[in-house]
Amino acid sequence: MPTISVIATGGTIASTSSETGTVPTKSVRDLVDSYPESFNDFDVRTEQLTQTPSSELTINDLVALSDRIRAVADGVDGVVVLHGTDTIEETAYYLDLVLNIDVPIVLTGAQRPYDSQSPDGPANLRGALAAANHDYVQTGTYIFFNDRLHAARPVTKDHSSNLDAYDSGNYGPVAERTPDGLWFYRRPESLSMTIPARDVTATVEIVSTSTNTDGRQITHAVDRGVDGIVVDALGLGNVPPDVADSIGDAIADDIVVVITTRCRDGIVSPVYGSEGGAAVLEEKDALFASNLSAHKARIKLIVALSQKPDYDYQEVFDASRLNGHGYQ
Repeated sequence: MPTISVIATGGTIASTSSETGTVPTKSVRDLVDSYPESFNDFDVRTEQLTQTPSSELTINDLVALSDRIRAVADGVDGVVVLHGTDTIEETAYYLDLVLNIDVPIVLTGAQRPYDSQSPDGPANLRGALAAANHDYVQTGTYIFFNDRLHAARPVTKDHSSNLDAYDSGNYGPVAERTPDGLWFYRRPESLSMTIPARDVTATVEIVSTSTNTDGRQITHAVDRGVDGIVVDALGLGNVPPDVADSIGDAIADDIVVVITTRCRDGIVSPVYGSEGGAAVLEEKDALFASNLSAHKARIKLIVALSQKPDYDYQEVFDASRLNGHGYQ
């Protein structure tokens, strides 16, 4: 019988209704006892790491989770992490970046609480266990949700409440759960570079852009002593002129600035040479994150900056744009 480690962190899958609203109350053992059919085919080792909505998790929580996965990985065939849906994609990407282990890690959760009339947690849990033990899924970090297995790097939550909440954009899902088991659309593999961080100490802020955005957010971030800034830019990576000026000032102060696009699909590229164009930002030594979302670029920059001076940040972020594969 395959051995799976199930590490619980809280989230909707463990939540019940209360006078103040829905909150995580059910332990991983409660879930095992409530959904015995999900665990019948596995030797399950359970651990309750925390009992927290994912919107309240910290970087220190992610470090603790990665430490626990390293600790249990040698003795199991796979790891399943129960997690809230708000930030599950960031946690999955973090784990994909920092872990280099020989078993798959599959995160899952639920859109409906444990005590709802038709919870989706049991089906998601069964699918995650099956994926974590599948012969074709050997390494890497994934999210299993609503009968689909997604790779950590491209997956994002694109609906706040629907059960079909996760999408991998142009990459597509890795596999789909069918009555005959998992049907694979492409090779299950990590699409992320590995930065084997153990301690994460850097601070990075995200600055959004819109019509007539000024540079005050960047200036305030620099004044607060951040190590890096992710600017979620427009289109191919363009920003209003005042933002471009503030980006230049931040880089002059040795702050690493990474440019992403608020567009769901496509990449950032230094095409436009106007005052706030991405070509001008490249001349100021801003880095480009290919098609990585702002919140995942922040995770990556936090991890990379925490390893300094071991990493060339230009290479970390620009490699995917320069070699054209978009996997970094």
